Amino acid sequence: DLANMKPGERVLIHAAAGGVGMAAVQIAELGGAEVFGTASQPKWDKLREMGMNESHIGSSRDLEFVGGFQEATAGEGVDIVLNALAREFVDASFSLLRKGGRFLEMGKTDVRDEAWLSEHQPGLYYNAFDLMEAGYDRIQEMLASLSGLFKDGKLKPLPLLSFPMDRLSQAFRF
Repeated sequence: DLANMKPGERVLIHAAAGGVGMAAVQIAELGGAEVFGTASQPKWDKLREMGMNESHIGSSRDLEFVGGFQEATAGEGVDIVLNALAREFVDASFSLLRKGGRFLEMGKTDVRDEAWLSEHQPGLYYNAFDLMEAGYDRIQEMLASLSGLFKDGKLKPLPLLSFPMDRLSQAFRF
């Protein structure tokens, strides 16, 4: 919705092996996007299991994903970034955006203001969003739409691992 994604566009999803990331990968692929994702290296197998192309997987712990994704796109970059990282990772992600690209900021630790955007990234769409801004009616519409996609088998539930309460500290470390 927020990025006005079209089939065939390239989408970079940071933290793609996390819960929100895995859901975003499914939705982007369902919409016909070519998906690139970052995650910590121990989680890359999860991205491979999801069918992500090796050249479309990068580390969320260093900036090497920039060169890898530039190479994978023949220097063209991506149309959309769904961001959950901060600091130099934000700047690196901006560098991957094509002209007229869209940057969706989920994180709250490194939100860029209008003055910074005007000076450093003119012409790009930037939205540091909060789900609740959509309003209850729109959220209900989105959930109903998602429910239908699950019912039709177009989306799959995310993996679930539960821990007993007496292993709470282990759960948080996991």
